[in-house]
Amino acid sequence: MRDPIDRSYISPKLASMRWTDDLDIRFIQVVELLGGERSATPKKILSHMGVRDLTISHVKSHLQMYRNKKEAESIKARRMIHEMKQRQSQLYLQIYERATQFIQNQQRLQLDNTEKITSSLGSSNKSLYQSSRVGFNENRDNDVVVAGGGVIGEEGLSLELTLGRKY
Repeated sequence: MRDPIDRSYISPKLASMRWTDDLDIRFIQVVELLGGERSATPKKILSHMGVRDLTISHVKSHLQMYRNKKEAESIKARRMIHEMKQRQSQLYLQIYERATQFIQNQQRLQLDNTEKITSSLGSSNKSLYQSSRVGFNENRDNDVVVAGGGVIGEEGLSLELTLGRKY
């Protein structure tokens, strides 16, 4: 068997770099110029930035942090969009349910009113019919022909039957 190889981590000899706001803005501009964080490479970024004492290791590290930050923002944005769509769907459902209830209530009211009117007209129509027959029988001998071809009082009787009132 082979002896296990000892591969201890050797830290880089370069000191860590502090990215200033101006340097970070320049980095972001170069990344966007190169097509975004997924298509920009550390070598291209380094060559476009043109900053002295900036190494490829610095750029690699910063690019990795930038990509992670963008990914976290993207996940957060997608989650927010999903929640907004869910809330919107719930609102649409509530509106639909309320509209349906309103329409059903209006239909019930209309049906109730129709039934009330029909029942009241039914009893008044019977009495109107009976009173019109009595009036017609009383006037049977006194029928007068009018130029329009109708009997005197026929228009009043027709209005009485239609509206349920005497005129």
